[in-house]
Amino acid sequence: MSCLRLNLVLQGTRPWRKPFPVPAFHAHFSTSSTAEEGDLYSNLLSKCAKASNLRHGTAIHAKFIKGSVSTSLYLHNHILIMYVKCGELVNAHQLFDEMPHRNVVTWSAIIAGFIQQGFQNEALALFSRMFHDGMVKPNEFTLVSALHACSLHQDLALSYQVYGLIVRLGFESNIFLMNAFLTALIRHGKLVETLEVFEWSTDKDIVSWNAVIAGCLQHSYYNVPGLWLRMNREAVKPDGFTFATVLTGLAALSDLNLGLQVHAQLVKSGHADENCVGNSLVDMYMKNQRLADGFRAFQEMPQRDVSSWTQMAAGCLRCGEPGIALEVIADMRKTGVKPNRFTLATAFNACATLSSWEEGKKLHGLRIKLGTEIDVCVDNALLDMYAKCGSMDAAWTVFQLMNDRSIVSWTTMIMGCAQNGQARKALKIFDEMILEGIEPNYVTFICLLYACSQGGFIDEGWKYFSSMSNDHGISPGEDHYACMVNLLGRGGHIKEAEELILAMPFKPGMLVWQTLLGACQLHGDIQTGKRAAEHAMNLDKKHPSSYVLLSNIFAGLNNWHGVGDLRELMETSDVKKIPGSSWIEYLR
Repeated sequence: MSCLRLNLVLQGTRPWRKPFPVPAFHAHFSTSSTAEEGDLYSNLLSKCAKASNLRHGTAIHAKFIKGSVSTSLYLHNHILIMYVKCGELVNAHQLFDEMPHRNVVTWSAIIAGFIQQGFQNEALALFSRMFHDGMVKPNEFTLVSALHACSLHQDLALSYQVYGLIVRLGFESNIFLMNAFLTALIRHGKLVETLEVFEWSTDKDIVSWNAVIAGCLQHSYYNVPGLWLRMNREAVKPDGFTFATVLTGLAALSDLNLGLQVHAQLVKSGHADENCVGNSLVDMYMKNQRLADGFRAFQEMPQRDVSSWTQMAAGCLRCGEPGIALEVIADMRKTGVKPNRFTLATAFNACATLSSWEEGKKLHGLRIKLGTEIDVCVDNALLDMYAKCGSMDAAWTVFQLMNDRSIVSWTTMIMGCAQNGQARKALKIFDEMILEGIEPNYVTFICLLYACSQGGFIDEGWKYFSSMSNDHGISPGEDHYACMVNLLGRGGHIKEAEELILAMPFKPGMLVWQTLLGACQLHGDIQTGKRAAEHAMNLDKKHPSSYVLLSNIFAGLNNWHGVGDLRELMETSDVKKIPGSSWIEYLR
């Protein structure tokens, strides 16, 4: 069989999956022409690169080294590309340095290879070397790779330098380079500059629009609706990525009206069957509290992966339906879809909301089976679930078995102890956390001060409250002041609690005044209670808690006339008392 016939046969076959005997091929065409031989070896090297078949690629390279095959710049480039595609950057770089001649394909291949393997600094060093060498000018492909490397580098100035070179070389109208420059600006958080470049660009394609919309979604999703409407005015046809990004932005904005319009256009576009688009559509409805519409969109998805199911469960939880969230996760497992760490975190949060200890225990077993696939966020959700179910022994066991405890883990344990009658243990956990070098945050101190109020530890409360700014550089917020007012008020220090509120460095909100009002109810302090209620009602005349708390103070002192006056005031002010509710778990 001649060399040419072999070449034609190879071109007509699919990429191989089994090893092919490279030396055997050479025996058939050892007497063929150099051109035919070069074409065949370039074909073989291309197949090696495509299949990442390093072993046979190096076998061909060995033939070149031995002199069995005459080499050329064309074949050298194919060998280089083969090494790059196989991830063998050391061999690729060695070959590059040994090549007697290089052209723009050579430089572009080695630069792109380093970027693909995550070595953007080395790629930029090669680009700089190419520029200073001056023997070969970069083309569009080289410059796209350089901009890609710049987008991954922390120094934005490099992106501007490369773009300046693009302008000098006359490539500024190239759409691929413009899109790469937009991406570099977005990755550096330069949204204003991105929009400026986008505006003065005369040639935009769907990639340009997608890049800018994705940038807005990342840095300022308030711009997403305007860009979507402008796309429609300019008759730009959106693709699946556009729909997914826009719907995600509208979900974040809770813009249901525009979301419905996008959904209608999505149905007409033919992109509704794409999984990422379906997930974004479901997310848009769920974040707008449209549970039924979200389920309808979910059911219409032709394929549902673990992200789809998890997002649906999380949406149910967000809509106040933790029971349905658990049912969705159960249905997911019945279909054979394996849950991931996000699914488990959602499930544990649903169990925590329901205080469903039995269901939480079952899911804990699933967490154990997943083993190393779980991260600290799942274990934190597990801790919270046990704490809210009142099972602090189980929470403590999980906490002690955790290899990686975050500040959230410690804070969850502190709050769990505080809520379950173990206030002193909560303080000990905090002290242990400090000894281990874990720095508390804003929320940690809320939980710690809450523990002090639950245990009546006034001296410790003042100590921790003072240490916030003195030792940890955290300025107390209204939540911290409310905890201190609660601590002082429950301890009977009503006057001191009111003085603390009046000394706050910012205007007290309704929370601290209602907290003081609650303390006044506990101790029957009518005068301070009236003042606290007046402040709270001035901040929000429609909030029923202020009226109810003051009414309870009057009732506790048998001041039924005051109770009647308050009820009349609530009626004239159209204040509605929120009805209480209770729930039970039942077996089906």
